[in-house]
Amino acid sequence: MYALIRLVRVLSGRCLAWSAGLALTLGCGPRTASDGAASNGGAPAIAVQAGFLNLAPREVFVGERAVSLAATSKIFFNFRPAETDAAHKPVIVLFNGFASDVVRAFGTGPNSVQPDGSVAPNPDSLTQDANLLYLEPRQAGFSYDVLDGRAASAEDCSQDVFSEYVDAADVLLASLQFMTARSELKGPVYWLGESYAGVRITWIVAYLRQAWSLAPYRDETLQRALAAVDRERYLSGQVLLQPWLVGAAHGTAIHAACQRPALLAAVQASVPSPCSSSDACVCASENGRSLYDYTIGDREQKAQLFLADAAQVSPALAEALYGVRFENIAGLGGNERARGFKCSIADDETPEQSALLSLLGPLPEGQSYNLAYSPLTSGKGSTDPDWRRQNRVGAAFLDNAQHVPTLVTDGQHDLVVPEIALAPALRAISGSVTVGESATELTLAFPSGTRELAIFHYAASGHMITMREPHAFATDLRAWLATRAR
Repeated sequence: MYALIRLVRVLSGRCLAWSAGLALTLGCGPRTASDGAASNGGAPAIAVQAGFLNLAPREVFVGERAVSLAATSKIFFNFRPAETDAAHKPVIVLFNGFASDVVRAFGTGPNSVQPDGSVAPNPDSLTQDANLLYLEPRQAGFSYDVLDGRAASAEDCSQDVFSEYVDAADVLLASLQFMTARSELKGPVYWLGESYAGVRITWIVAYLRQAWSLAPYRDETLQRALAAVDRERYLSGQVLLQPWLVGAAHGTAIHAACQRPALLAAVQASVPSPCSSSDACVCASENGRSLYDYTIGDREQKAQLFLADAAQVSPALAEALYGVRFENIAGLGGNERARGFKCSIADDETPEQSALLSLLGPLPEGQSYNLAYSPLTSGKGSTDPDWRRQNRVGAAFLDNAQHVPTLVTDGQHDLVVPEIALAPALRAISGSVTVGESATELTLAFPSGTRELAIFHYAASGHMITMREPHAFATDLRAWLATRAR
């Protein structure tokens, strides 16, 4: 089946008509901006929106530790409706590991960031086939937290607040809030994430399945929210772009993959100097290449991502990239945003935001409107999270895979999370599950039966699939979604 899907690529190539001018009005719900008008009969149109979803303070347990999420978390969202029949098209909830900066900037929405930092129409927009809901997790991107009556303390920024388990619950609660308020959207819900988002989606799916024994996490607020929805609708499928999925065993398997002679030969053929190491990852680094894509320089890779982040905080480009103007997004302006806080501070990876400050108003010293990362980000927060030192997430992924259709990408220039490490990592923890692989599928043989996970290969891509091969990915996803609809 998946070999046939690949053939569809050469037959697909619709172009998206685009206009730089969008008519903007306030959305019908609070805390949003929208370009929609009322449809016939007075019902709200299904229109582009951006705003905040408010998660009230709550008490949870991480392991046996009681954790107070004392702040109201304002989760930023950006909704781009399907071009036709949005009411019945699938809804894809998408994000990167931390913010939604890469998947929004490249190859998924109606417009994409170009190599020079400008924004132009994207002929491969996924809105041809689905509604897109971009979400920024707690304090990532434009999201921020608000406390009433006191300043933030160390406890409000603790690693328990920003653990992988709370992170997934926050995103799931925000998604449920958005969808519940928009009953006009009838389609199935899919989850799409890149890199660390594989961990987030794994826990989201486990929570939706109410497989609470898989995670050291208790959250009565989330349990009540799940009891009020059709959970099967939210288990339509998971689309995992270069995902971290297994835990400590994944890190071990990635290290072993870098020792493979074939991978070393591929890297050596791409770099100008002979490798002094038999490790392909070391070879790439010695030659100044990015581990995210060993065919390009590390500086070039960082510059591309910096330009993408800069475009997403540019008032001049916001209307094309988000579909709304920043000044029309309730809750984003300085008067309200200044009441909030972020635990992370800007660094040299953060674009200058003076234009935002001029447009929206000043912020307290040390604060930023947008940070592409969060305290959950490795290197900026915890250095020893469960998803790196344990294999809980891998066990949960295997359990989920019995029930949820799954697509995994293989960006063949990626040394950070190479797909060739996934099957060995799963074998290391699989127990009674037999893990096999072919050119197009990862096969998991459970005692209850066999499940096949689609693997799509991208020969010109590294870690950022939608940046390097947007047309191929859009074609593959369209065909894969079609198989789910039958």
